[in-house]
Amino acid sequence: MKRATEEIIDVFEKKLTEKYNSKPRHSQVQMAVDVYSYIRSCRHTAFRNNKILFAEAPVGTGKSLGALVPSIIATKLSDAPYKGIIYATATIGLQSQLWHEEQSTLIELELLKKKEAKLAMGKTNFACFERYIDNRKEFSAEEQTLLNLFFDKTITGLKDELIKDFGFDISFRQWNLINIPEGKNYQCDCVGHKYRRNLKKNSCLTITNQQQLLAAYKATFSGEKYTPILNLENKIIVVDEAHEFQSNFLEANTYRLRFSELKRTAKRFLTNNQMKSFNRINSKLRKDTRRVYSGRGTIIFEDEDIKEFHSLSSSLNEAVKKGSKSIQSEQHRSLSKVADYLETMLLSDLYKVWYEFDIKYKTYELCYAPKKYGEDLRLFLERLSEKNALIFMSGTFTANSGTKKAPEIIAKNWYLKQEKFILQRYASIFEWDKQIFGKTMKKTDPSVSNPSIIHDANRHCFRITHSVIDLAKRIKGGILVLTTSLEYKDKIGKKLVDNKLENDRPILIQKKNESQNPITVAKFKQEGNAILVGSGSYYTGFSVPGSSLQALVISKLPFPIKSDPLFTIKIDEIISLHSENRENQIADLKYFLMFTKLEQGIGRLIRTTKDYGTLVVDDPRVISDEKVAKWFEERDINLHNDYIGMDKFYHDWQDEKITINAEEYVRSEIFENRIK
Repeated sequence: MKRATEEIIDVFEKKLTEKYNSKPRHSQVQMAVDVYSYIRSCRHTAFRNNKILFAEAPVGTGKSLGALVPSIIATKLSDAPYKGIIYATATIGLQSQLWHEEQSTLIELELLKKKEAKLAMGKTNFACFERYIDNRKEFSAEEQTLLNLFFDKTITGLKDELIKDFGFDISFRQWNLINIPEGKNYQCDCVGHKYRRNLKKNSCLTITNQQQLLAAYKATFSGEKYTPILNLENKIIVVDEAHEFQSNFLEANTYRLRFSELKRTAKRFLTNNQMKSFNRINSKLRKDTRRVYSGRGTIIFEDEDIKEFHSLSSSLNEAVKKGSKSIQSEQHRSLSKVADYLETMLLSDLYKVWYEFDIKYKTYELCYAPKKYGEDLRLFLERLSEKNALIFMSGTFTANSGTKKAPEIIAKNWYLKQEKFILQRYASIFEWDKQIFGKTMKKTDPSVSNPSIIHDANRHCFRITHSVIDLAKRIKGGILVLTTSLEYKDKIGKKLVDNKLENDRPILIQKKNESQNPITVAKFKQEGNAILVGSGSYYTGFSVPGSSLQALVISKLPFPIKSDPLFTIKIDEIISLHSENRENQIADLKYFLMFTKLEQGIGRLIRTTKDYGTLVVDDPRVISDEKVAKWFEERDINLHNDYIGMDKFYHDWQDEKITINAEEYVRSEIFENRIK
């Protein structure tokens, strides 16, 4: 073990310091040694008790290389029990970043050869030449020239490569004309199809996302006939951005029925009298969806809705019995499928039910997922850790709770006994009190005594827009505006475009129905003084060090919404398990989820010890809510109610008067055997 440990340390002490002209990070090196120790310990019977490693490493630790360097070295040993690494991110944006940056670094360090790595994305992310030929008339002559070049030169056939390497910022509609579609069989021999088929072969490193990992898990353990795209045996599996994993796990275990299929079946087989229940459901859902600004979201069904569905289910089952002889077999199968779906969905003790919609793309679905969410998650963790080294990484597993309380939080949130996992925590290299100038409302602001402003989108967005404009006059660098909803994102973005800002600042707005766009991110970095308005995926995996991101505006504290299925399932768990103190437990859950996302958001501003900037939180609850105020205080984020002192803050940084006392790297204090 000594030789490999020294090789790992040498990578960080010599190769990486030469590449980046920097000093080793103590936490990163310790994490790398811990990861290696964990992987090697997994071989021993005494240790193989399905233990999982949770690595809580804050922004700036260098988690990716901290896990990848020791994992690659461990797999290349002659007696290595694990044959390859699966590295799963939460977002396609970070997956792309790892492929273009970390993979290149590993190749440069001679730890990895180019052919030893693969990028595994979902089927619809791959281009199909046959579909392009069928639809090329939909593209301009210039676009066709670019696409012809892409299909001739592409290595992966992925959308990511088309955008990054060929500079084609292809629209959502255009991509859907040339990608490999779900549920249809295109078996041409173009690069996209070949690359995807080869993903099933073992490789040293497969960079994928959590959705693909979960799809492979389902295919492996569900008994379905198709071969999973990832081999989940004898691997080192690293789950990055693990704070997003549980939402993705719920999504992977959600069953869906298109509402149009229910409507078509009801119209065909039910009498006018029996259709009354369907019509009432349909009318209510149409009314509810129209109220949602973005045109997409979820609606949790109420008891009255469930009663209507029960009536509809009874009518459909009656039609199944009556029509077993008179209806053609294909029609009968369709009717039975819908009836069975509704009957299962309505097993209220077993399933949580909701409605999911996207008006623009005309997708309306009835959804249900098992209420035994925790049991299913625990089973997933046990199965996957049985034959693999399983590592979960995040900076916000425990929301920075105390040493004694932290393992309890992991056990509770991940449904595990404490002997089933190892928690390793690493110190932050940042000093937020020195690196962040915080700005919020004055205590005398009317919004503090009347926080209803946060429920008035027009008023609140107007206020935030002017906060951004005011901030833009005071700083030279780029500004990221994080919103909690698409409505806020669109309204603030439009207002900023309508206002002519000083210094000709470019305004970049996250496009509809997309996560992080590599071209948008690259432009934000290059411009140096742009304002980017984003939501969702921009809270995590978005890294812009330096002055290109010098201020962060958070429009609203990111509390979970009541219609979030995962939040409601966890509330149901609390209600079923706790007869007393349930209100406090639900409140604790709400704050825990909010603080986790808030800390991820703030992490976009400070990426290195040389970064500094302004944080603006325009939410009155920062002042009026004691828990929120205490959270900022405990993290040494000083919140001012005006900009007095901000000029000095920036000048002190620019004059190099500020020094960050990051944890000093001391090789003799790197412990090899912390994990046994």
